[in-house]
Amino acid sequence: MRNYRPIIIEKIGISLPDIEILKLRLNEHLPETWSSFHSHQHGQFLIYLRGRGEQTVQGKRYPARAGTVIYVGPNERHRFEKEMSRQPLCLVIDVNLLSKDKNRILTTLGELPSTELNFIRSRISQLFEIRGPVSEDRIITVGAVILDVLDPVLRAVGWLKVKEAKRRSKGTVTVRVEKIINDNMENSSLTLSRVSELLRFQRDHLNRLLKKESGLTFSQIRSQLRLKKAQGMLIKGSSVGDVSLAVGMNDQNYFARWFRSQVGLSPTEWHSHNVDSTHHSELDILS
Repeated sequence: MRNYRPIIIEKIGISLPDIEILKLRLNEHLPETWSSFHSHQHGQFLIYLRGRGEQTVQGKRYPARAGTVIYVGPNERHRFEKEMSRQPLCLVIDVNLLSKDKNRILTTLGELPSTELNFIRSRISQLFEIRGPVSEDRIITVGAVILDVLDPVLRAVGWLKVKEAKRRSKGTVTVRVEKIINDNMENSSLTLSRVSELLRFQRDHLNRLLKKESGLTFSQIRSQLRLKKAQGMLIKGSSVGDVSLAVGMNDQNYFARWFRSQVGLSPTEWHSHNVDSTHHSELDILS
């Protein structure tokens, strides 16, 4: 018996060079607190849009909340157990990953920044507006929505690497601020006021520009960049202490609390989940 109610079901059938998109479902979990273990012959991206719970994949438990992205590989047994809160809403995308690049890896657990989570919610809401008989225009519109959604999802789990310069026009204030932050990541005294001085903006004016361009404040941008660097170092085996200093936090305990607030796991737990559960391309898994 299903413990969710499908709100939208779209058969996609889009084939790209490295990925085949099979189906999209928007599922609202029912009052039952857990589902039985099951698996599929294809891979799945699970994108949680609201609610909280825990997803178990191949015996490992991953916290799930709004913004969490979990990849479940082909034939991997998994189930979801919800917490006693608002009914979880989960976007499920069935895929086959086709890359032949053996160095291309995919982490089980990823997190979407709030701006990208809101963007996905907005794009999915548009599917409600175009529901109806199948037509060429509708197929094109649905396909565009799915491709827009997949971009941040694939980046969240490391499958897609896109340079900042390609995603944003060069010379914007946001790109300049990000460069300053990245170049001074270990500097714990780097503040909005200091960056404003370097760029010759008034402090509040700079924050308004950043909010207008990216939807994020200076603090939010710095947190995203810190998290990205921290996760990259943890994946490579760096100690929590070294990572803490590298992202400009001299107190390791403070860093651990901050990291947990970002992804729902301690640095050690996140490292264990992602190193032990890193997926290579599905061609490698099936060969």
